[in-house]
Amino acid sequence: MKHMGRAMVLLLLLAAACATIAAAGGARPGPPPTATLTPAVPAPWTLPSSNTPLSPPRAASPAALSVVWEKRFDNNGKADLAADIVETPDGDLVVVGVTGPTPCLLWCNTDGWIIKLNARGELLWARQIGSGQADSFNSVTLNGNHYWITGTRYVFPYGYQAWLLEMAPDGSVVWEKTFGGNQDEFVVETIPTPDGNFLMTGRTVSFGVQDGKGDVWLVKLNPNGEIIWSKTYDLGAEDGGTALTSWGPNRYILTADTCTADCRSILTPHVFASYLVLDANGNILKTQTFNEGPKNKFGSIIPTRDGGAVIVGGTSMQETFPSEDAWIVKLDANADVAWMRIFNSRGRYDGAYDIVQMPDGNYVVSAYSQVYQTPEMNFDNFWIMRLNSAGEDLWSRIWGGPDNDDPVSMIRTSDGGIVAVGFMDAVSWPLDKIPGPSDFYVIKMTDTQALFLPCVFRDFR
Repeated sequence: MKHMGRAMVLLLLLAAACATIAAAGGARPGPPPTATLTPAVPAPWTLPSSNTPLSPPRAASPAALSVVWEKRFDNNGKADLAADIVETPDGDLVVVGVTGPTPCLLWCNTDGWIIKLNARGELLWARQIGSGQADSFNSVTLNGNHYWITGTRYVFPYGYQAWLLEMAPDGSVVWEKTFGGNQDEFVVETIPTPDGNFLMTGRTVSFGVQDGKGDVWLVKLNPNGEIIWSKTYDLGAEDGGTALTSWGPNRYILTADTCTADCRSILTPHVFASYLVLDANGNILKTQTFNEGPKNKFGSIIPTRDGGAVIVGGTSMQETFPSEDAWIVKLDANADVAWMRIFNSRGRYDGAYDIVQMPDGNYVVSAYSQVYQTPEMNFDNFWIMRLNSAGEDLWSRIWGGPDNDDPVSMIRTSDGGIVAVGFMDAVSWPLDKIPGPSDFYVIKMTDTQALFLPCVFRDFR
């Protein structure tokens, strides 16, 4: 789904955790543990008295969205970061991410965390699953009425492995598997394919050409989680897949980032973005690279109603490096660039995470912005904007507290609403190994003639 997409958020988290584990050593974990029920207690967010709107609400805009409900979920005081969401056939919501201790000292025991909500945002159950190493979930999709959840799991002595589990509606694990070689593999997204199978993408260090210690990795799986085929794509340096979508009959578009310098840095990596158009067997039909400026990163891609696609991410094309802006790239029905939009008047570090298309052809984008308008709005802030079909800004809101607040993934629901998930109050993100304390954050929105957000906001319409 997913300054970077949900993929890069969790990859950075895992990379930092890996460094501490490698330094400390460790033993190979035993048999995979059974799912552990860990109740999450929603903690309502009360607006601090010092937080006042930066400007009064304007007259209602036809493009405005209003909040239906918003919730936060805490796993017993841990650092909790939501990465993806899916709606179930019965209208419930499944949210996946990572949970870990705060602070992270010598041993970073992160686990995957899954919560299930009803359509009103009420908690039905929660599961914490992991090996006691550095594990996380970052993608969820449906396999019938079951949930396919993918992420990354640390397995000594190999390092990180792709991790896939199938979960029943009651939260019980049907089966789980890991994939990989003798080095690190990271998975960022899994999608269903028209033929009833699945595609999984990410980055591999074990396989491929390895010009830069990593290649884009694409794996096709059958409904039992068995590998049908696996491919790697070398883009010339340290490469990784970031998002994937079905596109037309038996075609896919895969987005990727390639780091060419300073790749371990949070703020100053030199990165270029690419997309690859693939046939049903993973063969490349077309590629396009964006290397203007030192930093261009793709976060998410969706097909559009006109037969094209749209990609979101972050770029420093129009900023002084390492600053970056939210970036939208629209592709036409031939997978050529139809238009690009860069939103460069918000904060110092901005970027888009995810996008959905509305029935009227407009778009809603989940993003983050470091606007630094008041002490109460430091670091990343939630940013939701609505664009017309040409990518022009119709309406937007930025809000948040003094710590990092990021809406990492977003979906349209069967009732016409929009649900975004991410995390709130990540104190140290992304400067330290594990952010915290932070909570899963889930907000449901809908079209309306008025907007109310119980927090600091700024209107940029």
